Amino acid sequence: MLKEILRLFKKSNLFMEAHQEACQMLKSDNQMFDNVCAKLRGRPIPHPDINIFDEEKKVDKIERAIRKKVLTHLSLSSTADTPGGIILIGIVIDLERIGDYTTNIAELSQAVFQKLEVGDLEEELQDIEKNIETDFDIVSYAFENYDKESAQSVASKTVPRQCDALLDKLMKEDLKLSPQNAVISALYIRYLKRVASHLINVATTLVQPFDKVRFLSSDISKQPTNSQ
Repeated sequence: MLKEILRLFKKSNLFMEAHQEACQMLKSDNQMFDNVCAKLRGRPIPHPDINIFDEEKKVDKIERAIRKKVLTHLSLSSTADTPGGIILIGIVIDLERIGDYTTNIAELSQAVFQKLEVGDLEEELQDIEKNIETDFDIVSYAFENYDKESAQSVASKTVPRQCDALLDKLMKEDLKLSPQNAVISALYIRYLKRVASHLINVATTLVQPFDKVRFLSSDISKQPTNSQ
């Protein structure tokens, strides 16, 4: 889809504006994610000037503005622009959902006295967190610069599988966690999986043909990365 998206953005000022706004959504999502994970895990807050819930409302507002721009352009253009418009709307839906999951993590942090303790899962959980932080950086660069190769490196990742494996351990092994920590850990890992899946959705937009967007290629996974 990269060629179609590039053609559309070059053709319409509205779509160029929409692309810039979507890049801002992704930046906001990244900063919100950094903050809520740091708060939950007892680390220094990297962006202390950002209010998570206010920022999430801004992300929602930008999504609505982009939808309006897409609708306005498509109502005045040929049907050839329709796939690109649909793809852009799909991207901003993913970005809006990432914002929702960051607020879910923020709500978890309000239930933790100091920081979330996960015992023997610590090393694996840190690895997942770092992988998602890296994916944010790569997807941001790929989407802003139309870099297919960078996007492919995220579309080929299996962070959701890492999350599934960690949840399996949490459910089946005796990790000596308190009931509160066990519940919060399970929810946190689930939210991390959703964030990772939505990032993969955005990445596949740049590397897959229109009919396969939001699905991993068969050699990576047999399951779609769509997040419900």
